[in-house]
Amino acid sequence: MDGVGGVLSPLVTIAPEPPARRFLHMCYCCDDTDEVVDFLVNVLDMREVMRNPLHPSDGSLLGIDGEIVSGAAFVYDKRGPRTSPSIEVQEWVKPTVIGRPMNDATHVGMQSLGVAVPDLSSTVSRMNAAGCSVVGEGSTDWTGRWVTVADPTGTLFDMFEDPTIPVGESRMRHLRITVTDLAASLPWYAGLGFIDVDRHEWTSGTHVGVTTANATADVVRLRLPDEPCEVVLTQWRHPVSHGRHPEHANQAGLFRTAVGVDDTVRSYDEFRAAGWTFEREPRQVELSGTKVPDMWICFLNDPDGVPFEFVQRPRSAFRP
Repeated sequence: MDGVGGVLSPLVTIAPEPPARRFLHMCYCCDDTDEVVDFLVNVLDMREVMRNPLHPSDGSLLGIDGEIVSGAAFVYDKRGPRTSPSIEVQEWVKPTVIGRPMNDATHVGMQSLGVAVPDLSSTVSRMNAAGCSVVGEGSTDWTGRWVTVADPTGTLFDMFEDPTIPVGESRMRHLRITVTDLAASLPWYAGLGFIDVDRHEWTSGTHVGVTTANATADVVRLRLPDEPCEVVLTQWRHPVSHGRHPEHANQAGLFRTAVGVDDTVRSYDEFRAAGWTFEREPRQVELSGTKVPDMWICFLNDPDGVPFEFVQRPRSAFRP
């Protein structure tokens, strides 16, 4: 019996070799690559490394009928592409970007990117001067002070301080995802290769903009084996997590994420045999205008519809 949307049924087992080793990128959909890249580079102290220019392509790769016109810039923190995951800033021309980025922490789906900086107060001041707005402020037991900020497009960043980071730099630290049910999500993420970092209970949501009295959430931090960037899974108890991740690839804001695997086709075959559901079969793609070689990729969704992309990248492409 097949699972539905990537969820394992009780009659199947997890693939014998969890394939994902590290985050490669988190996709940020927008209508102006240059505007977003300028913000990431000049306000958050990151750097653009490569760009796939606007071009027509077959939309079926992303679940869209007909031709699309799109392009992407890849922005990393200053450790660079052999260490840092990237933000894939994807500009949509045809079709145009739709909707608005997530602005409700209790809504299920990809919420925000976590970024650590050496001086939180000065960075938030720069963000405000650049047209951002503070959505929430508070603290957590693993970050200390935490400020959630909406950038000029409305996409959220969880900002916190790490004084060990060199001045003029920042660090990609997490991808925060709201889930319906941790009991359903955790086996799925473990199947991909995520391992537990820690578990927490939030008894306030002010740091992420939830102002409901007595707000509570269960939080599990996970990471992949080869690098420290985490996924922060959050199940809200009060108010209860609600909704589902957006379905359309041209949705504004954070939409999908990619993880590196050794062999996309082999992982696809093994997972299919174990009862997992994929959105499409593996395809080989090229990123014209970049030094990245042609890659095999495929897509599957977590239990709440958050798209994950298997991208074939050898370990030799990264620093230990």
